[in-house]
Order: sequence, then structure tokens, then C-alpha cells
Amino acid sequence: MKNLSKCLTPKLMEALGEKIRAGAFPGLRFESAMQFILTNGILPEDGLPVQSFLKLEDWLISESKKSGIRYSATELKNKTGEILEQVLKGNVVELHKHGRLIARITPVEG
Repeated sequence: MKNLSKCLTPKLMEALGEKIRAGAFPGLRFESAMQFILTNGILPEDGLPVQSFLKLEDWLISESKKSGIRYSATELKNKTGEILEQVLKGNVVELHKHGRLIARITPVEG
């Protein structure tokens, strides 16, 4: 299952708003894009431009690999396997405690 909501950061939300205003995802409103992301890829309603949602999904995954996927220290304890899977997929994982970045786990090249 996709975990698009884990990709979302305030920086990516701001960039998403700019991309939508620039017309990068034709037919999408910010609200429908956020609903799609927060429901991990479930289309919010019929009749919306599927290609734009697919393009949004690709963009979000690509951008999140650049900026890191966020987990809290508590999530590290409870979801170690899931977090390691993210790293194995090539994602950078950021660990936060009380909203403050405390560590960054990066995949090993090679």
C-alpha cells in the first residue's frame, strides 16, 4: 500500500500549492490533491482527471525522496520494519522528537 501521507511536509505542501497554481496538475484543486494524498492514493470523487492525480503521485514521491520522509521517535519504536523498508526503497527518513529533527537515515549506495 502507498504511504503518500508520510511524504507530506510543510515544504511540500507549499510547493504543491505553487505547482497547482501554475497548472502543473490540470483540473486539480489544492483540496482534492490533499484529500488524495491524505487517503494514500484513493481518488476523492468520480470525474476528476486521473492523469493529473497520477502525475501528482509521481511528483510527490520524487520530491519526498529529496526532502526525506518524516517519522517521530515513537513511530521509530513502533514501525522499525516499515521505516527500514522506506530506506531500502531509496528514501531518506527523518526522525523527529517533539517536532525537532534529531536524525536522518539515508540509504547506502552500492
